[in-house]
Amino acid sequence: MKKSNRMLELTQPEVEKELNEHGLVIIPTGSVEQHGPHLPLGTDYYAIEAIAERVAAKMGGLLVPFPHVGVTPFHMSFAGSITFSQETFMQVFKDICDSLIKHNANKIVVVNWHEGNTGAINTICARLQVEYPKVIFIISQACYIAEKLYSDIGLNHGGALEVLPVQGYRPELVHLDRATNPSPKDRAKKMDALRRRREAYPIIPDIRIMYPTGWYGDLEICTPENAEIFLEKVSDHVVASVQETLKEMEMI
Repeated sequence: MKKSNRMLELTQPEVEKELNEHGLVIIPTGSVEQHGPHLPLGTDYYAIEAIAERVAAKMGGLLVPFPHVGVTPFHMSFAGSITFSQETFMQVFKDICDSLIKHNANKIVVVNWHEGNTGAINTICARLQVEYPKVIFIISQACYIAEKLYSDIGLNHGGALEVLPVQGYRPELVHLDRATNPSPKDRAKKMDALRRRREAYPIIPDIRIMYPTGWYGDLEICTPENAEIFLEKVSDHVVASVQETLKEMEMI
């Protein structure tokens, strides 16, 4: 039986040995928010857990337990969504990193799926980098990697690129037969492009401004076979980009 990379499943001596010998930890960050009638509230977390689990196995790092909740106030008009404040997320994230570093973690890789977490992650990693100059912090935006690899489909909220990782990890939680009310595509795509551009972008107060029904996108490619391909492609790309970055940072 293959040894687990999950910290929660390992004994204390096993974790201590891994930290002392390799010092590499993988932290998955997602959110708890609505994704339409066909996906669970934990979509972002299941997506990143599925990817990060493979990343940890491929790189030999420890998969760190992290709260499912992220920073997602703009989804709160939909019942069931839960959000941390920026301050709470940052404090929890910092406390976990401090604990890991105390026990010899020296390469901290954050694998993120939820865009709303980015500001808090960047802020704390920047502060920690000053406090711990010998520790390497790397942030991998797996959601943007998926968008790049599947540029013909696009990163649509509740669309195929969010269905596929859950379908490949927890297929019993995906209900494609219920995906009957997508929001108007043209308006949704325009708003997504607007909020993601670099030149000037808005802070969205309520996701319904973008997607009145909470989601949009085409789901034709969502099959178990394509879900497995998706998870392998995205996790492989995360590993390659992280390893490239680690190599450069270790040379400094």
